[in-house]
Amino acid sequence: MKLSDKELLDELKTRFERNAQTVEDQSRLMTQLQIVNHKLEKSEHVKSQFLSNIKNEVNNPLASILGLSHNIFSFKNLTPEKIASSAELIYMEAFNLDFQMANIFMAAEIEAGEAFPNYMHVDIYQLIQHTIDSFAHLTKKKNITIELQNKTELQELIFVTDSEKLQRIVQNLLSNAIEYSQGAEKVIIIISFENEHLKISFQDFGIGISSEQLPTIFDRFRQLETGTTKTHGGHGLGLSIVKALIDILNANIDVQSNLGEGSCFSVYIPKTDDSQIISDDFSS
Repeated sequence: MKLSDKELLDELKTRFERNAQTVEDQSRLMTQLQIVNHKLEKSEHVKSQFLSNIKNEVNNPLASILGLSHNIFSFKNLTPEKIASSAELIYMEAFNLDFQMANIFMAAEIEAGEAFPNYMHVDIYQLIQHTIDSFAHLTKKKNITIELQNKTELQELIFVTDSEKLQRIVQNLLSNAIEYSQGAEKVIIIISFENEHLKISFQDFGIGISSEQLPTIFDRFRQLETGTTKTHGGHGLGLSIVKALIDILNANIDVQSNLGEGSCFSVYIPKTDDSQIISDDFSS
Protein backbone atom coordinates (compact mmCIF):
# COMPACT_ATOMS: atom_id res chain seq x y z
CA MET A 1 0.00 0.00 0.00
CA LYS A 2 1.44 3.28 -1.14
CA LEU A 3 1.31 6.13 1.36
CA SER A 4 0.63 9.68 0.41
CA ASP A 5 3.19 12.32 1.22
CA LYS A 6 1.08 13.53 4.15
CA GLU A 7 0.59 10.02 5.51
CA LEU A 8 4.32 9.36 5.18
CA LEU A 9 5.17 12.57 7.03
CA ASP A 10 2.65 11.70 9.77
CA GLU A 11 4.14 8.23 10.14
CA LEU A 12 7.68 9.61 10.34
CA LYS A 13 6.55 12.20 12.90
CA THR A 14 4.90 9.49 15.01
CA ARG A 15 8.05 7.37 14.90
CA PHE A 16 10.28 10.33 15.82
CA GLU A 17 8.00 11.17 18.74
CA ARG A 18 8.02 7.54 19.82
CA ASN A 19 11.82 7.41 19.63
CA ALA A 20 12.11 10.70 21.53
CA GLN A 21 9.84 9.29 24.26
CA THR A 22 11.98 6.15 24.41
CA VAL A 23 15.16 8.23 24.78
CA GLU A 24 13.48 10.31 27.49
CA ASP A 25 12.34 7.15 29.30
CA GLN A 26 15.85 5.68 29.07
CA SER A 27 17.35 8.93 30.38
CA ARG A 28 14.91 8.94 33.30
CA LEU A 29 15.69 5.29 34.00
CA MET A 30 19.45 5.97 33.94
CA THR A 31 18.96 8.83 36.40
CA GLN A 32 16.96 6.59 38.71
CA LEU A 33 19.60 3.85 38.45
CA GLN A 34 22.32 6.36 39.31
CA ILE A 35 20.35 7.46 42.38
CA VAL A 36 19.83 3.84 43.48
CA ASN A 37 23.50 3.06 42.88
CA HIS A 38 24.54 6.07 44.97
CA LYS A 39 22.24 4.93 47.78
CA LEU A 40 23.68 1.41 47.60
CA GLU A 41 27.23 2.74 47.74
CA LYS A 42 26.32 4.93 50.70
CA SER A 43 24.58 2.01 52.40
CA GLU A 44 27.62 -0.22 51.90
CA HIS A 45 29.86 2.48 53.36
CA VAL A 46 27.59 2.89 56.38
CA LYS A 47 27.44 -0.88 56.90
CA SER A 48 31.21 -1.16 56.63
CA GLN A 49 31.57 1.60 59.21
CA PHE A 50 29.00 -0.19 61.38
CA LEU A 51 30.95 -3.46 61.21
CA SER A 52 34.11 -1.60 62.18
CA ASN A 53 32.29 -0.09 65.17
CA ILE A 54 30.90 -3.51 66.12
CA LYS A 55 34.41 -4.94 66.11
CA ASN A 56 35.58 -2.28 68.52
CA GLU A 57 32.50 -2.50 70.75
CA VAL A 58 33.02 -6.25 71.16
CA ASN A 59 36.83 -6.46 71.15
CA ASN A 60 37.50 -3.59 73.56
CA PRO A 61 35.46 -4.85 76.55
CA LEU A 62 36.49 -8.44 75.85
CA ALA A 63 40.18 -7.47 75.87
CA SER A 64 39.64 -5.54 79.11
CA ILE A 65 37.91 -8.51 80.74
CA LEU A 66 40.71 -10.87 79.73
CA GLY A 67 43.43 -8.45 80.85
CA LEU A 68 41.87 -7.62 84.21
CA SER A 69 41.02 -11.22 85.07
CA HIS A 70 44.53 -12.30 84.09
CA ASN A 71 45.99 -9.70 86.43
CA ILE A 72 43.93 -11.00 89.34
CA PHE A 73 45.22 -14.56 89.20
CA SER A 74 48.70 -13.76 87.84
CA PHE A 75 49.93 -11.22 90.37
CA LYS A 76 50.60 -12.26 93.94
CA ASN A 77 49.97 -10.21 97.05
CA LEU A 78 47.16 -8.15 95.55
CA THR A 79 45.33 -6.17 98.20
CA PRO A 80 41.58 -6.75 98.73
CA GLU A 81 40.99 -3.19 97.52
CA LYS A 82 42.85 -3.87 94.27
CA ILE A 83 40.96 -7.11 93.72
CA ALA A 84 37.62 -5.40 94.41
CA SER A 85 38.50 -2.57 92.00
CA SER A 86 39.46 -5.03 89.25
CA ALA A 87 36.29 -7.06 89.83
CA GLU A 88 34.19 -3.91 89.50
CA LEU A 89 35.88 -3.04 86.22
CA ILE A 90 35.37 -6.58 84.94
CA TYR A 91 31.66 -6.36 85.79
CA MET A 92 31.28 -3.03 83.99
CA GLU A 93 33.01 -4.33 80.87
CA ALA A 94 30.98 -7.57 80.94
CA PHE A 95 27.74 -5.60 81.37
CA ASN A 96 28.60 -3.42 78.40
CA LEU A 97 29.50 -6.43 76.26
CA ASP A 98 26.28 -8.24 77.22
CA PHE A 99 24.21 -5.13 76.44
CA GLN A 100 25.82 -4.64 73.04
CA MET A 101 25.51 -8.31 72.09
CA ALA A 102 21.83 -8.38 73.14
CA ASN A 103 21.21 -5.45 70.77
CA ILE A 104 23.03 -7.21 67.95
CA PHE A 105 21.01 -10.40 68.45
CA MET A 106 17.76 -8.43 68.61
CA ALA A 107 18.66 -6.55 65.41
CA ALA A 108 19.35 -9.86 63.66
CA GLU A 109 15.98 -11.22 64.84
CA ILE A 110 14.18 -8.12 63.57
CA GLU A 111 16.08 -8.20 60.26
CA ALA A 112 15.11 -11.85 59.75
CA GLY A 113 11.42 -11.04 60.36
CA GLU A 114 11.33 -13.32 63.39
CA ALA A 115 10.37 -10.73 66.04
CA PHE A 116 6.72 -11.10 67.00
CA PRO A 117 4.82 -9.76 70.02
CA ASN A 118 4.42 -12.12 72.97
CA TYR A 119 1.78 -10.47 75.13
CA MET A 120 1.52 -11.07 78.86
CA HIS A 121 0.66 -9.25 82.07
CA VAL A 122 3.69 -7.12 82.96
CA ASP A 123 4.45 -5.28 86.18
CA ILE A 124 5.59 -2.00 84.63
CA TYR A 125 7.08 -0.51 87.81
CA GLN A 126 9.07 -3.65 88.53
CA LEU A 127 10.36 -3.82 84.95
CA ILE A 128 11.51 -0.20 84.94
CA GLN A 129 12.96 -0.30 88.47
CA HIS A 130 14.86 -3.50 87.65
CA THR A 131 16.32 -1.78 84.58
CA ILE A 132 17.29 1.28 86.64
CA ASP A 133 19.01 -0.96 89.19
CA SER A 134 20.93 -2.79 86.47
CA PHE A 135 22.43 0.54 85.31
CA ALA A 136 23.43 1.59 88.86
CA HIS A 137 27.16 1.17 88.19
CA LEU A 138 26.94 3.54 85.21
CA THR A 139 24.89 6.20 87.01
CA LYS A 140 27.31 6.01 89.95
CA LYS A 141 30.28 6.44 87.62
CA LYS A 142 28.72 9.49 85.95
CA ASN A 143 27.21 10.82 89.20
CA ILE A 144 23.68 10.77 87.73
CA THR A 145 20.47 10.18 89.68
CA ILE A 146 17.60 8.33 88.00
CA GLU A 147 14.30 9.76 89.21
CA LEU A 148 11.23 7.56 88.61
CA GLN A 149 7.95 9.47 88.75
CA ASN A 150 4.55 7.78 88.91
CA LYS A 151 1.74 9.94 87.55
CA THR A 152 -0.79 7.13 87.11
CA GLU A 153 -2.09 7.38 90.71
CA LEU A 154 -1.81 3.57 90.88
CA GLN A 155 0.28 1.77 93.48
CA GLU A 156 0.59 -1.24 91.19
CA LEU A 157 0.53 -1.04 87.42
CA ILE A 158 -0.06 -4.30 85.56
CA PHE A 159 -0.23 -3.76 81.81
CA VAL A 160 -0.63 -6.19 78.93
CA THR A 161 2.37 -5.93 76.60
CA ASP A 162 5.49 -7.82 75.53
CA SER A 163 7.83 -7.89 78.54
CA GLU A 164 11.05 -8.70 76.65
CA LYS A 165 10.52 -6.08 73.95
CA LEU A 166 9.42 -3.38 76.38
CA GLN A 167 12.45 -4.07 78.55
CA ARG A 168 14.76 -3.76 75.54
CA ILE A 169 13.08 -0.43 74.68
CA VAL A 170 13.49 0.84 78.25
CA GLN A 171 17.11 -0.36 78.43
CA ASN A 172 18.10 1.39 75.20
CA LEU A 173 16.33 4.65 76.00
CA LEU A 174 17.75 4.75 79.53
CA SER A 175 21.22 3.88 78.23
CA ASN A 176 20.90 6.64 75.64
CA ALA A 177 19.80 9.16 78.30
CA ILE A 178 22.71 8.25 80.58
CA GLU A 179 25.23 8.28 77.74
CA TYR A 180 24.27 11.76 76.56
CA SER A 181 23.72 13.34 79.99
CA GLN A 182 27.09 14.99 79.78
CA GLY A 183 27.36 17.49 82.63
CA ALA A 184 23.81 16.78 83.86
CA GLU A 185 22.94 15.42 87.30
CA LYS A 186 19.78 13.43 86.66
CA VAL A 187 17.51 11.59 84.28
CA ILE A 188 13.76 11.55 84.88
CA ILE A 189 11.52 8.64 83.89
CA ILE A 190 7.80 9.45 84.01
CA ILE A 191 5.03 6.84 83.85
CA SER A 192 1.54 8.09 82.99
CA PHE A 193 -1.54 7.42 80.88
CA GLU A 194 -2.53 9.46 77.85
CA ASN A 195 -5.52 8.65 75.61
CA GLU A 196 -5.66 5.07 76.93
CA HIS A 197 -1.98 4.60 76.09
CA LEU A 198 0.70 3.78 78.63
CA LYS A 199 3.20 6.62 78.32
CA ILE A 200 6.81 6.25 79.46
CA SER A 201 9.00 9.33 79.07
CA PHE A 202 12.78 9.56 79.41
CA GLN A 203 13.94 13.11 80.08
CA ASP A 204 17.63 13.91 80.16
CA PHE A 205 19.30 17.29 80.54
CA GLY A 206 22.39 16.61 78.51
CA ILE A 207 23.80 17.70 75.17
CA GLY A 208 20.52 17.43 73.22
CA ILE A 209 19.97 16.81 69.52
CA SER A 210 19.98 19.43 66.78
CA SER A 211 16.93 19.89 64.56
CA GLU A 212 19.03 18.72 61.59
CA GLN A 213 19.87 15.42 63.29
CA LEU A 214 16.41 14.63 64.67
CA PRO A 215 14.97 13.15 61.43
CA THR A 216 17.78 10.56 61.21
CA ILE A 217 18.24 9.37 64.80
CA PHE A 218 16.19 6.18 64.24
CA ASP A 219 18.05 5.22 61.06
CA ARG A 220 19.76 1.83 61.19
CA PHE A 221 23.50 2.08 61.90
CA ARG A 222 23.26 5.87 62.37
CA GLN A 223 25.29 7.59 65.08
CA LEU A 224 25.17 11.25 66.07
CA GLU A 225 28.97 11.17 66.15
CA THR A 226 31.27 9.24 63.84
CA GLY A 227 34.98 8.84 63.27
CA THR A 228 37.90 8.57 65.63
CA THR A 229 36.99 11.76 67.52
CA LYS A 230 33.56 10.63 68.70
CA THR A 231 33.13 10.90 72.46
CA HIS A 232 30.25 8.46 72.97
CA GLY A 233 30.08 4.68 72.74
CA GLY A 234 27.64 2.43 70.95
CA HIS A 235 27.33 1.31 67.38
CA GLY A 236 24.19 3.08 66.15
CA LEU A 237 21.76 0.20 66.71
CA GLY A 238 20.00 1.21 69.92
CA LEU A 239 17.47 3.76 68.67
CA SER A 240 16.77 1.85 65.46
CA ILE A 241 15.93 -1.22 67.58
CA VAL A 242 13.68 0.92 69.76
CA LYS A 243 11.79 2.14 66.68
CA ALA A 244 11.47 -1.36 65.22
CA LEU A 245 10.17 -2.82 68.49
CA ILE A 246 7.73 0.05 68.91
CA ASP A 247 6.35 -0.70 65.44
CA ILE A 248 5.99 -4.39 66.37
CA LEU A 249 3.98 -3.40 69.47
CA ASN A 250 1.84 -0.96 67.41
CA ALA A 251 3.15 1.78 69.68
CA ASN A 252 4.50 5.26 68.95
CA ILE A 253 7.47 7.35 69.99
CA ASP A 254 7.88 11.11 70.16
CA VAL A 255 11.14 13.04 70.56
CA GLN A 256 11.49 16.58 71.82
CA SER A 257 14.99 18.01 71.97
CA ASN A 258 17.00 21.19 71.87
CA LEU A 259 20.73 21.32 71.36
CA GLY A 260 22.44 21.92 74.69
CA GLU A 261 19.21 21.51 76.70
CA GLY A 262 18.59 17.77 76.69
CA SER A 263 16.07 15.41 75.12
CA CYS A 264 12.78 13.76 76.01
CA PHE A 265 11.84 10.44 74.39
CA SER A 266 8.20 9.47 75.04
CA VAL A 267 6.87 5.99 74.26
CA TYR A 268 3.11 5.45 73.84
CA ILE A 269 2.02 1.83 74.19
CA PRO A 270 -1.59 0.98 73.30
CA LYS A 271 -3.85 -1.06 75.55
CA THR A 272 -3.89 -4.67 74.38
CA ASP A 273 -6.90 -6.94 74.66
CA ASP A 274 -6.53 -9.81 77.16
CA SER A 275 -7.45 -12.25 74.41
CA GLN A 276 -4.00 -11.72 72.89
CA ILE A 277 -2.19 -12.85 76.04
CA ILE A 278 0.11 -15.81 75.37
CA SER A 279 1.71 -16.00 78.82
CA ASP A 280 0.37 -14.90 82.19
CA ASP A 281 3.47 -14.80 84.35
CA PHE A 282 3.33 -11.14 85.46
CA SER A 283 6.89 -11.12 84.20
CA SER A 284 9.41 -8.31 84.12
